[in-house]
Amino acid sequence: MNAKCRLLCLREMFIKYTDQNNYVSMERIQNYLNSCGYPAHKVTIKDDIQALILSDMDIEYVHNKGYHLKSRRFSLSILKIFADAIASLRFLTVDDSELLLKLLESLCSIYEAPLLRRKIMLTNRVKSDNEQTLDNIDAVNSAFRSNQQISFDYYDYDINKHLVQRGTKRLCSPFALVMSGECYYVVSYYEKYPDTYTNFRLDRMRNIELVNSVRKYPDEKLDLEQYIKSSFSMFSGKSEYVTLRLPLENKYCNIVIDRFGKSVLMLRDTQSDNHFMIHVPVKAEYPQPFFSWIFSFRGKIEIVSPIRLKERYTEVLYESCMQQYMN
Repeated sequence: MNAKCRLLCLREMFIKYTDQNNYVSMERIQNYLNSCGYPAHKVTIKDDIQALILSDMDIEYVHNKGYHLKSRRFSLSILKIFADAIASLRFLTVDDSELLLKLLESLCSIYEAPLLRRKIMLTNRVKSDNEQTLDNIDAVNSAFRSNQQISFDYYDYDINKHLVQRGTKRLCSPFALVMSGECYYVVSYYEKYPDTYTNFRLDRMRNIELVNSVRKYPDEKLDLEQYIKSSFSMFSGKSEYVTLRLPLENKYCNIVIDRFGKSVLMLRDTQSDNHFMIHVPVKAEYPQPFFSWIFSFRGKIEIVSPIRLKERYTEVLYESCMQQYMN
């Protein structure tokens, strides 16, 4: 038993106190094991180190420096990407983000851990106040595995920025968890809207419970990738194709590919050598997110068709200008 505990203690030391640039001497290893209550001879320690190497720990001895963990499963740069992602996710509370960052820190040495925190601030970011978010993810994933429906309470913010329950407890069949705009959405079949899928913000869901009934789906099978591309801010509704005209510049090509993927067809505009056209699916029944995206380019992207949608966009711009003028 002592041998196993000593091995675990030695493993923890290498993970916590060594990295590519930090080493431990044999004397320090012995002192550490003594402090843990597992004194050992140098020969025994070398045997233990060899056992750790055989278990896929990349331990190296460097003359005049000592032993160190040369590499890890996750490099510091990868952990930094994870840390930045955690800090930016709006559906996580500050406490949840802090917990996950500490878990990441446990995967690197005490010398590298502060580097994960560099320039990461949680207090000034927009964060959820739903303490159930991580439990909600577990519950939805459980529903996927067991092919069950879920019930939950759904909340909105009122004018006073207080969360208030919207209606009564809801019942839905979760189909997928999708990240969009730094928030998680549960793509679901909701019987109130039987001809399409409905999206629920995960951080607005409370008291999720699995229901002892099999999930239900609309008759038409959902193409999740196409659904995400056409939904923008995850508003439900039927898609229709929209033709857009954009300046023939690399940055607009990048924008199109980032938004719609490499499969989108980009054609030169036959009426202008300086523009190109795309034909893409959009949730035109609820066009506000789409209009906001178009407006962010300050007239550089033009809606060509359908004419009805183009005219509606012109009306929205006019109403917005008049409202600003009146104010």
